[in-house]
Amino acid sequence: MRKLILPVLMAFAACAHAATPQLAFDHVWIVVHPGAPERAALERTGLQISPNVNHHDGQGTSSITTEFQNSYLELMYPDPKVSVDPGHEAVVEKFRNRLLWRTSGWCPIGIGLRRTSDVKDTFPFPTWTVNMPWMPAGSGIEILTARDDTKSPSIFIEPAQLAVDEAKNIAAIRMKSAEAAVFQHPLGVQRITAVRLVSPSSYQPAPAVSYLEKLGVITVQSGDGWLLEVVFDGGKHASSKDLRPDLPLVIHY
Repeated sequence: MRKLILPVLMAFAACAHAATPQLAFDHVWIVVHPGAPERAALERTGLQISPNVNHHDGQGTSSITTEFQNSYLELMYPDPKVSVDPGHEAVVEKFRNRLLWRTSGWCPIGIGLRRTSDVKDTFPFPTWTVNMPWMPAGSGIEILTARDDTKSPSIFIEPAQLAVDEAKNIAAIRMKSAEAAVFQHPLGVQRITAVRLVSPSSYQPAPAVSYLEKLGVITVQSGDGWLLEVVFDGGKHASSKDLRPDLPLVIHY
């Protein structure tokens, strides 16, 4: 097992040390079935689920998360109990198609970014912004994936109010505050240190995907189908867990 894992971690390390002057990895989501029954796969793996359920009013989705010091993994799902604003029907429809990724050809994965500078990036491709009632007033999520791209992962920039605050999380852990309990995973992992996106061999990376790879935010590899590989804590234990077929996810820790 060690011989297989170490080359993977070395490739991820190159990604982690590349320069990312204005954007950094924030979190990832995977679209799952309503109610997120796939959470059981995370729990069996030794990851704790946060007790909160997030409802995205106006967007027609809900989600649950497993939290880490510098990031989180989110299971997102279409939720018929959550409202869809007029004119935003296409948003929830996209999530439904991502849910059916095994037959629809859509990607079930979203990659969230946060800004590391007040200077906004100038992208070599068009972007667009989504504003929803569940977001902080005056904020929006900037989408880097083209509106009509039905094959790529959703790549987006979180508004500052929603981005992960690692310093705040670490302070809560040191103070042993009640909210720090969500970071205590039976598996013992603490931080996401690298991410790899594996795509079907027929997929031609969208400009946003290539852009993130060039920045060193993620690595990209062609494979048999959509898969997210996540490294925790630099993979110091040289161990892996494969959560397929429940989730298109492999973790290294």
